[in-house]
Amino acid sequence: MSSAPMDEEKLGEQLRLARSEGGAFLLPQRLLIRFKGADAFRYLHGQVTRDLTRLMPGEALAACILTPKGKLCAPLLIWREGEDFLLESAPQVEEALLARLERYIVADDVSITLERPRQVVHCFGKAALKNSLSDQDGLRINRLGVPGVDHQVGEGDSLSQMSLLDPAVVEALRIESCLPAWGSELNGELLPPEAGLDRTHIDYDRGCYPGQEVISRIKSVGKVNRKLHLLVSAPGGVLHPGQAVMSADGTESGVLTSVSNQFDTGSVLALCFLKRGVEEPLFTFDPLTGLKRDLTISRNSGT
Repeated sequence: MSSAPMDEEKLGEQLRLARSEGGAFLLPQRLLIRFKGADAFRYLHGQVTRDLTRLMPGEALAACILTPKGKLCAPLLIWREGEDFLLESAPQVEEALLARLERYIVADDVSITLERPRQVVHCFGKAALKNSLSDQDGLRINRLGVPGVDHQVGEGDSLSQMSLLDPAVVEALRIESCLPAWGSELNGELLPPEAGLDRTHIDYDRGCYPGQEVISRIKSVGKVNRKLHLLVSAPGGVLHPGQAVMSADGTESGVLTSVSNQFDTGSVLALCFLKRGVEEPLFTFDPLTGLKRDLTISRNSGT
């Protein structure tokens, strides 16, 4: 469903309301995989970073599936549908994720099939309590760092009756919450704790899975060489993904990965992996004017 672009004043109003009241938005393209069979639970439980015995009916868990070296193969959202499991991830990981899921199946009664995702509206905040869709119960799921509910759009539902957030506002909410996304922050070379996924996607008190030894070692050491942070720049000027972030001595300390205007304040937010031990002051250069732009580390950054 396409619509004319909003001006910044309207985007700012949407952003303010979303923070205070919540909102709803149509999910973008996503990868959906069905896991079924008599051994589906046992097999999947042995592959992911979460304890699936904690998965409650009607809710989703965030998890990772890793390589044996502890690097990220894919971030997942997992939920049950009857006796089956549904796995959601980014469309870009389809080939690698399917290969990884099938790699350890030997004599297990497990089948893995691609699903065609239906239209889904995600509601969060007060909007999660007052929707007009036929799928009233929905799936409890956290997509923006706060509790929310996914509602499937039925044949008789009309999205025109709903006030949906502009995708630019959803992206601004993601960035200000310091939530990493595949293709921007997440890739196959990443260790999950670098992006803060250890706080949301990993259970450290569960049994073995591929990559667990590396993840447990990182936890015992207590540090990685870089961490994802939220940076703030004052109003005015432009930032772009790929810009270098410099320390006071002129050394490169990181690279911007995602950027969003805060339409209500005019400031610019950016996500960036900073090297361990880096502190303010930080700066980058405006690509249009060449002028130095100071950056501060937000308190919403991962720790």
